[in-house]
Amino acid sequence: MDTERLIGWTEGAGDAIAALAHALAAVPRAVGERLAYTLIAPGSTMSLPALALSLAAFAIAVAHRRRGRGVPLRVLRRVLFPRRLLGTASGRTDAWFALTGVTITGVAIGWTLLSAELVRAGVQPWLGAPVGAWLPNWAAAAIATLVLYVAYEFAYFVDHWLMHRVAWLWHFHKVHHQAESLSLLTNYRVHPVDTIVFANLLALVLGVTQALLTVVLGRGASPLAIGGTNLLVLVFATVLTHLQHSHLWITFGPRWGRWLLAPAHHQIHHSDDPRHHNRNMGDVLAIFDRMFGTFWMPAPVREVTRFGVDDGTPDPHGVRAALLDPFVASARTLVPGDRARGRARGKALRATAR
Repeated sequence: MDTERLIGWTEGAGDAIAALAHALAAVPRAVGERLAYTLIAPGSTMSLPALALSLAAFAIAVAHRRRGRGVPLRVLRRVLFPRRLLGTASGRTDAWFALTGVTITGVAIGWTLLSAELVRAGVQPWLGAPVGAWLPNWAAAAIATLVLYVAYEFAYFVDHWLMHRVAWLWHFHKVHHQAESLSLLTNYRVHPVDTIVFANLLALVLGVTQALLTVVLGRGASPLAIGGTNLLVLVFATVLTHLQHSHLWITFGPRWGRWLLAPAHHQIHHSDDPRHHNRNMGDVLAIFDRMFGTFWMPAPVREVTRFGVDDGTPDPHGVRAALLDPFVASARTLVPGDRARGRARGKALRATAR
């Protein structure tokens, strides 16, 4: 009997080892596919063509600041790739997140995500049968594109608001704010848990919105998209979102600056000045910040002197602070005593911000 058990255990262990080996062998292929999609797929906001257009928009912004005098290549190189990009601990951490975010992290957290289509399929039966198509296809597509883009912006704002206001979420989002200098790579400095929460919240909001559109406009209400990505999301990501972490003080003036968030708006958001805390939480549209009282109009000249989080975190750009410490700090917020102290600190911070 003991021999039979040993044989069974050995066979079971062998199957487990074989399954693990198969899974590990699939990792390089999955990483390669993820990298290829990110850099080549038309619907990827980080594709090489999209990034090239973003750099072109950045160059145009630099030229505008120079009042049409042209941009020598050496000036553009210093602006796009400043020495601090890889010459500081903060910049190197941004680059590390950028590299792993488009490869390993994307593969590792894929199984944790909902999809908007899954949510739509679950919600729509509760809303009733779709009406017959009553608009031309182009009109329904235009409405769906705009409505779903606004829904995307709303999900972004809600997620960002929660990250700043909910203590255990803040410790994961804080990794992004620990950047002490902003560059085009800071956009990728995001903790995996931060990514997971946003992606699932976005799927919920977009799925419910798509279900409502289907019921109201009919089954033909599909948004204009490129490679499965909403056209407006792709356009704004290319010409503006990638530039939000620019170190240049770029504003859109008193008129457009009340509706669109320029890089200067986002520098306000990253400022370590208590007056600027919890401000400008939207992605591109300023409407939700204005609706919920978190909007801050940047001055024509730079008003931010420092970025980062001044909370005494040792080595804020190390692997421990960037990946592991947020789990410990978040867990502590669930302990009654620590939670009360966290609420007191948050209340004092909000009072200072006002």
